[in-house]
Amino acid sequence: MVFPSGEFQKCRVTRPMTYDSTSRLTWKETPIWLRVVVIIAFANFASFWIIAVVSGGDALNGKREGDRYFLMSHGHYTEVSKSFFDYSRIHASSVLITHPGAMIGVAWYFLRRKTHPPGGRSVI
Repeated sequence: MVFPSGEFQKCRVTRPMTYDSTSRLTWKETPIWLRVVVIIAFANFASFWIIAVVSGGDALNGKREGDRYFLMSHGHYTEVSKSFFDYSRIHASSVLITHPGAMIGVAWYFLRRKTHPPGGRSVI
């Protein structure tokens, strides 16, 4: 390394920490509550996506004109019944809850593993 005064100083390269909090993470090691949250969020999103593709869109992007209800996907409207429109709106809204919930749960778990590794030693 060269300093402003023109001096050279050797830089010592240190080894990274030996504990990698994510390298040993397996599905069986994750808490049951996190597994349940992730499975529910994945199943909810997958079913929402499949139903939206098959039915022509979702109600959050759709519209209501008088007594007619339309789902929308990529600028194309598909007319549906009021009950299916209501179902689509509820299902799309539930994805907006379960998906971020799973992400927050996974992030919390990874951050907690970094500060509280298995075996009780803290890296902070």
